[in-house]
Amino acid sequence: MATTIFRLARPRILVADDQEDIILSLQVLLKNEGYEVRAATSPAAALEALGESAFDLVLMDLNYSCHPTSVREGIDLLARVEEIDPLLPVVVMTAWGSVDLAVEAMNIGASNFIQKPWDNRKLVALVREHIERGRARRRSARQRTQDEREIEEAGQVQRAFLPPSLPEVEACETAVRWEPKGRLGGDYYDVFPLGERRLGFCVADASGKGFPAALLMSNLQAGLHSLADVSVGPAEIVTRLNRLLCANRMIDKFFTLFYGVLDLDRLELTYSNAGHPAPVVRHREGPLSRLEGTGGLVGSFPDWTYGQESVRLGPGDRIWLYTDGLSEARDAARRSEFGPERLEKLMDEVHALPLTVARDRVWTAVLDFSGGSLQDDATLLAFHLNGA
Repeated sequence: MATTIFRLARPRILVADDQEDIILSLQVLLKNEGYEVRAATSPAAALEALGESAFDLVLMDLNYSCHPTSVREGIDLLARVEEIDPLLPVVVMTAWGSVDLAVEAMNIGASNFIQKPWDNRKLVALVREHIERGRARRRSARQRTQDEREIEEAGQVQRAFLPPSLPEVEACETAVRWEPKGRLGGDYYDVFPLGERRLGFCVADASGKGFPAALLMSNLQAGLHSLADVSVGPAEIVTRLNRLLCANRMIDKFFTLFYGVLDLDRLELTYSNAGHPAPVVRHREGPLSRLEGTGGLVGSFPDWTYGQESVRLGPGDRIWLYTDGLSEARDAARRSEFGPERLEKLMDEVHALPLTVARDRVWTAVLDFSGGSLQDDATLLAFHLNGA
C-alpha cells in the first residue's frame, strides 16, 4: 500500500535590513536551515512584501540608511507590522541596542530582541522558537474563531427554541424578558395555546451554564412540546417529562421547572412547580400569593412523581414568573442579593401600570441594584387577566 507523506509548508521569513551584506548572510544562514527567505531593503519594501505574502516571522533591523543613527524608522515599521498582523512574530535587530530601546520595541509588539553582530546558533534557535510559537498562536486563534462561530450558531439555535412571539388572546395579556448571561443560557420559557381558551406555559432554569445548560433546555423544549396535552394535567406532564429527561440526562445536570395551564373561561390556573422559585399572583384585590413547590427538581430521579395545585383568578389579576437570575442578583459589591421579597414588593407597586411598563420597571430595578449587569441568566414572564 502506498503511503502519502504530508509535509508542513516551509516556514517563510521576511528579512528587512538596508545592508546587502547582512541580508546575504541571513539568507544563506536561514536557507541552510530550511527556511524560505524574502528580503526587503527598506520599511516601504517590507510593508509591500507583507501586503503581498504571508510570513511566519519578520527579522528586521531598527536602523535604516535615511537616518543611520536613528531607530525611529524601525520603531515605526514595527508598529505598522503589529497593525497589519498582530499574530506575526517579529525579532528586531540593531547595532544601536540599549535596554530602553529593547523595552520600547517589546512594548510595541516585538517578540524578541537581538544585537548585531549576532551568534548564528543563538539566532537560529531564536527564529525556530518564535516560528513555532507563532504557528501555535495562529492555530489557537483559528480554533477560537471556530469555537466562537459554533457558539454563535448554537445561540441562534437556542433562540429558535423560544417562542418567536407570545400568543395574543383577548382575555389575557402576556409580556416577557429573557436574557442569557452569555451567548448560551440555561433559562427557558414557553407560552402556547392548548385549545381556544387555554394557555400552557412554563419557565425553567437548568443547572450550570453554556453548552450543557443549553443542550438540556433543547431537550426540555422538545419533550414539553411532545407531551403537552389539554387532556393531561400539569402534574402528569411534569412527571412524564422528568422520566424522559432522566433517561437522556447528563451527569449532575438538572433543572427547576414551573408548568401551568391557564383556563381563561374558568379563570383558573392549574400548575406543577418542580423546585422553581415560587411565582407570584397579584390579585386585583387582596394580598400577593405564592405558587409554592409541588415536587423536586426535574432530571434527578426517574421515579419521582409531582403534585399539582389550582388557584382561582379574577379580572385584573397578574401572574409573575421569574428565574433566580433576578432574585439572586447581587449588588455591585457582591454583598447582598436582591431577593424574592424585593421582587414581590416591586410587583405589588407596579400593579397599576401597563403590563410591559411594569415588566420593564421590575427588570430595571434589579439591573440598577446589581450595578448595571446581571450575574446569571434571567427570565421574567408576566400575565394580566383583562377585565373591569
